[in-house]
Amino acid sequence: MMTAQSPLGPRGPHVGARPFTEADREMFHGRGREAREVAEAWKNTRLVLLHGSAGVGKTSLLCAGVVPLLKEEGAHVLPVADLAHRSSFPVAALAEHDPFRLAVLAAWHSSASPVHVSEVPIGTFLRRDPRTDRFGNALPILGAIDGAEVLLRRSERYERQRRDFLAELAQAMREVPDLHLLLVVRDEMLPEAMEAAGGLSPTEPAAYSLGPLTPEAAREVVEALPRPATRPRGVITADALVDELRTVRLERGVQRTSQVHPVLVQTVHRHFSQRPSEDAEIAPERLPAEVDAALRDFCAQGLSMVAADHSFPASTLFTWFRSVFGGPQGRAGISASSCGDVPKTVVDALEDAHLVRARSRHGGLYYEVLHPRLTEPIMQLGDGAVPIRRPGPPARLRQAHRALADGDDELARRHAEAAMRACGEGDLRTKANAASFLGDIAYERGDVDAAVAHYREAAAIFEAVPDNTAVGWLLAGIGRLLLERDPGQAVRQLRAAAGRLPHELSIQTALGRALLETGHTHAARAVFEDVLGRDSKNREALHAKRAMSGIG
Repeated sequence: MMTAQSPLGPRGPHVGARPFTEADREMFHGRGREAREVAEAWKNTRLVLLHGSAGVGKTSLLCAGVVPLLKEEGAHVLPVADLAHRSSFPVAALAEHDPFRLAVLAAWHSSASPVHVSEVPIGTFLRRDPRTDRFGNALPILGAIDGAEVLLRRSERYERQRRDFLAELAQAMREVPDLHLLLVVRDEMLPEAMEAAGGLSPTEPAAYSLGPLTPEAAREVVEALPRPATRPRGVITADALVDELRTVRLERGVQRTSQVHPVLVQTVHRHFSQRPSEDAEIAPERLPAEVDAALRDFCAQGLSMVAADHSFPASTLFTWFRSVFGGPQGRAGISASSCGDVPKTVVDALEDAHLVRARSRHGGLYYEVLHPRLTEPIMQLGDGAVPIRRPGPPARLRQAHRALADGDDELARRHAEAAMRACGEGDLRTKANAASFLGDIAYERGDVDAAVAHYREAAAIFEAVPDNTAVGWLLAGIGRLLLERDPGQAVRQLRAAAGRLPHELSIQTALGRALLETGHTHAARAVFEDVLGRDSKNREALHAKRAMSGIG
């Protein structure tokens, strides 16, 4: 590890735009104090609201800092649930589909199929696996929900399910006194989170604000990044780089910020890492220009990507962004109601691209530049889009998941299709997951033909992986989709699914429904009785059997 005054050379790897995960904990630095404080608050408080601006590192802190720390102490920590994440499971295979409870319980109960967790009340699930310490005392159950903005804001398509899940979560908090819940939200959603907290927790919640890095923490981050041994050392020290990232040059003089944004540290260090070996030496007087170039490229990339994703004129977006957030006036911010011809969805996408941050101020929503150090490079931007460096297929698929969570199913579809096109022979599982996700999008849009086509494509790819379980569930999804339109074909698909997954009762109940639709009443009744013999409380089988009571 370098000392503070050792030369800074090109390094890697960088996690890039994705958050640090638990597997990255050895690479995660600069947040030791925050990790300890959040861990203590989570252990000792029924409800914790971890909030901060977009890109400040909330997810990384939780997954690579807090969770490993608590696990080392022997705490009962559930896997972190992310409301923007979608599994490869075809949602059409579910008799009931609540995206909120599915995302949470599929993470907290990852060993079970989504069919099972979609039917289990949260409180029932949490009581199944109690843990005690060495003295026999019950350990707190630590459950976290990342991206909780999705749960706290109104949903155009799933408002009833959102409200039902919040009510179920509140009931679980009452029924399971050992449950300690942590919600991760962006700063601008803190008022909504505090309002929801009153209904969720019987005790006062704790709010923990995560800000950017201190200069000392930023130096720790820079010094900890590994360096390829074959690359020559530069002459720029970690101190010099951090100081430059704090320096804001204004017409009236130079100011230094008290904090350094982690996105800027990653961006600039990645820029140096990608320099050719023969051009690795950087003279100290060239550092401001090099940092400006890295940040200018970062802004141009983000703006170009947002413009392309939202079919918005790049020249208009570049000009507007430079006039609003560049130069000395760029630190003042702008209200959400004063964005002119730029739609709010586009400005929100700039927040996701870590170019701006949103916060509540005087009862309204304001957008500010992510960090003052960006104001000077922003003024150097041109007016046109630059060639976009898109992320790899897995990251592109995560962007698709995020877009759907934000309610933009068209953007989600385009991201997923692009992820499929970018997949090579070594990315078959990602390709299959993207195809299944496209089926989910079509299903939620009500386009049965497209959903069936995408699920068939996903099944063919999973067959080549091979993944028999995934193929079985995709066939079940196709069968359920065809129940009313083509029950005969539904029977064939569901029988094929049952052959692959013979112990899955939900497939059997769907098969029974298909048999009933095709007039095979006695066969359907036998299927339902068999299901109820194995699970007397199976809701779908009970409902179907009651409906059959008038049939001879």
